Amino acid sequence: MARAGLQLGLKQALGRVAAGAPVPVFAVAGQGAREHVQDLRLDGRLRLVDSPGAAMVLLIAGGLPDGLAEPLAHLHDSLPHPRATLWWPLGAGPATWPQQFVPTIETRDGVSETLQAIQRELLRGQRPGEPPILPDEDPVPWKGVGPYGQGGTGMTGGTPYGRPMAELGADRDGLRLDVLPLRIGPFFPRFPPGLTLDLKLAGDVIVDVAPVESPFAGAPPVGVCRAGARIFVDALSQPVPVAGLELARAREHLRWLADALVAVELGSLGSRVLRLAAELRTSDGDSIRTLGRALRRTQAIGWATNGVGRIPAAAVEGLGAGPIARAAGLPEDERTHDPAYSGLGFEPIVQRDGDAAARWRQRLGEAAQSLELAARAGDRRTVPTGSVESPRGRLDGEGNATARFLHLLPGVLQGLEWGDAVTTLVSLDLDFEEAVFAETARAGAVAS
Repeated sequence: MARAGLQLGLKQALGRVAAGAPVPVFAVAGQGAREHVQDLRLDGRLRLVDSPGAAMVLLIAGGLPDGLAEPLAHLHDSLPHPRATLWWPLGAGPATWPQQFVPTIETRDGVSETLQAIQRELLRGQRPGEPPILPDEDPVPWKGVGPYGQGGTGMTGGTPYGRPMAELGADRDGLRLDVLPLRIGPFFPRFPPGLTLDLKLAGDVIVDVAPVESPFAGAPPVGVCRAGARIFVDALSQPVPVAGLELARAREHLRWLADALVAVELGSLGSRVLRLAAELRTSDGDSIRTLGRALRRTQAIGWATNGVGRIPAAAVEGLGAGPIARAAGLPEDERTHDPAYSGLGFEPIVQRDGDAAARWRQRLGEAAQSLELAARAGDRRTVPTGSVESPRGRLDGEGNATARFLHLLPGVLQGLEWGDAVTTLVSLDLDFEEAVFAETARAGAVAS
């Protein structure tokens, strides 16, 4: 009895200590929520983790289409016990929640305080952990299958025990190696929300890749347009201040950079960039240039990006691929057709190499240039032409650069090692959400 009491007391003491630690959170960003989730990294009370197995709370922000209900359920069931789910609507209504997936808790504001309270209650036994959503069933029948009842079909391929096994396939070195089928997404933290890839890997080399249609593509908006993208969507159909547009462009590039730094394990530097983006002013051009020089001296970035994911100019010419095209040497930019930019001395910045390093340099250069344009713009306003240069390229009522570039993705990723493939995807700054709101902007269907 004494030992049991001691163990209980120790467990309670450890629970009190753990309850005061930063809350491990796996966050899913829906429509309109990307920036809000990103800003949570600046809150010392929280720890955003890259794996659901390291989280206590599943945070789902913004609106999500029905097509993500099953992946959400798999994600939820990957969290260890005790666990909880928190929905942070951010303007999305109850009809925007995927059917068959009901959140336990909802908060309209004070998300960090709510997450802290959830952790305390779970660790102190005041809140029961959530049970699994999916039934405890094998993905395919296997029990008793096979000549000896070993389960499944094929012990050197197929689906023994309901799980895909590697098949032999050709290798780039002329060998025949095990090739493993694998699906990544739609909530892999280094991918844009909604991106899913069906891969075949020989070791860590991608031998085949096929993008799966994003649940955001073709679906009506189920949330609000995020702040960073809203002004570019508005510019499709109405005049907007050039200064505001360029300041928003610089912020978007810096927010991309903050995520890219996290991807190369430079999270503290990423937080510094995120703070700069949040407080950005037109006079901060020198800060961006200083940041660029610091990044060029950071060997880890050079090792990760130089020569990686090279995209030739011919592959993207005419696609309106924005920084991707300009990093490959193409001076394509919708701003050159807008009279509002005449007299501002605007000329597209271009790089030559077309690799991930060039795309990093391109966005930093464009961020500094945008602040200079914003400072000189005065009260100039854009002239609506039905298309606008967003931070990712040409945006119009038919879609965005991501939608037009996606069919090139297999050719870009095939043959890359997995780490280089992730680096390449990060450098592309794909965005499915932007296209959804662009398609509905003219009809006035974008939520305010």
